[in-house]
Amino acid sequence: MWKKIRRVLVNLVSIVSVCLIIASVLVLLKVITTKQGEAPNIFGYSLFRVVTGSMEPEIPVDSLIIVKRVEASTLQVGDVISFYSRDPSLQGEVNTHRIVDKHEGEKGWIFTTKGDANNVADRYDTREEDLLGKVVFSSGFIGKLVRLLSNPLVFFPFIILPLAILILKNIIDSVKTAGALVREEEEAAVREAIQAIREKKEQEQKEQEQKEQEQK
Repeated sequence: MWKKIRRVLVNLVSIVSVCLIIASVLVLLKVITTKQGEAPNIFGYSLFRVVTGSMEPEIPVDSLIIVKRVEASTLQVGDVISFYSRDPSLQGEVNTHRIVDKHEGEKGWIFTTKGDANNVADRYDTREEDLLGKVVFSSGFIGKLVRLLSNPLVFFPFIILPLAILILKNIIDSVKTAGALVREEEEAAVREAIQAIREKKEQEQKEQEQKEQEQK
């Protein structure tokens, strides 16, 4: 019973590990293939790390935010959005501020934004084509953790190395499990063959004894 449970757990861990690796590779490919100046978008969501304090205290510096792509018409005053800034000083970089006003222009919606920590609204409006999406999640703790893990001195010894060891162990365990299953099947086949031979001999012996009795 324990062997079966262990086998299932090993296979489950192997499947999860493979899925995580595939997902990581897909994310990496998405990031690599995204054009310069654009934000990577995966299934309608983007991840950003906040580098300024304009949205404090709600979104502190180093927070990780998840931005969901939405229709501009669904946004309301008070929503926090991420967008390509038209401010020349930001050179088109992604900014995250709160909507304080909105109106519909000839080519779509236009939003006035403001950082919670700023005294005045942004000088340049955000147009619909600049919109990346609405902030649906933010975490200062996760953001700091991601920043820590992104350090090569931490990332390789504490993430890559343990993951490589785990994958290697899963592969070895899977091979051992597969070998054990093959051996069990072979042993079962041998036992069945021996049992069949034994039964055949017993049957032949019975038939021989029956013939001897008939001859008497």
